[in-house]
Amino acid sequence: MRREMAIRGTHDGVMKVLTGAVAPAGAPRVLDIGAGAGALSEKLLAAGYSVGACDFVPEQFDVPGVACEKCDETGRLPFADGAFDAAVAVEVLEHVDGHERFFAEAARVLKPGGRLLFTTPNILSLKSRMRFLLTGFFYSFGPLAPGRRDPVRQHISPFTLNRYEWLLSLHGLRIVRVATDKRQPTSLGLAFLAPLIWLSVRLGFGRNESARKQNAPAALFGRKLVVVAEKTGAGA
Repeated sequence: MRREMAIRGTHDGVMKVLTGAVAPAGAPRVLDIGAGAGALSEKLLAAGYSVGACDFVPEQFDVPGVACEKCDETGRLPFADGAFDAAVAVEVLEHVDGHERFFAEAARVLKPGGRLLFTTPNILSLKSRMRFLLTGFFYSFGPLAPGRRDPVRQHISPFTLNRYEWLLSLHGLRIVRVATDKRQPTSLGLAFLAPLIWLSVRLGFGRNESARKQNAPAALFGRKLVVVAEKTGAGA
């Protein structure tokens, strides 16, 4: 069994959400973006999916029967248009600068109706909001050293769910589900703030659906955001 490069248990949570969004019957083709050593690709194969993979460092990938192509910092995915039924990107987007290119490429390699699933640290949690209030840095994001560029280790893009939703929409991708891998005890301990937050959202934004998603329980209490988007065919 290959070592997960994400926090332990993340891949099991991803598989649960993915099998609900794209059933493995018929061996749909799934692209593992940022595949690492191949721990998730291995799980995808075992579940019955047909798997493609890519990574900045494909040499570390080792799953028999699956080829791992090299991605580079231009964001171009080395696959044909409409090649996949689904794509997964686990703990990738926080390392990426240039999300429009990423989502444009993800949409390009998906078939119409295909699904993109991604996870990212949840900066909307109550724990993260309190951390930002006290330190100026969100959960899972810290000071960036000037002049240092390390796309594998650095977390450089603390985006909210609303920003993801907007970027996805520009490239013909529509959010169909928002989940979380687990609820944070620290955030649950701050749950007494939730009614005040919901009242403030209602007073400030009325019944705006994006504002509601941004402050729903998965966002307020979850450790990671697990987002599923569908390719609608519209967009840039």
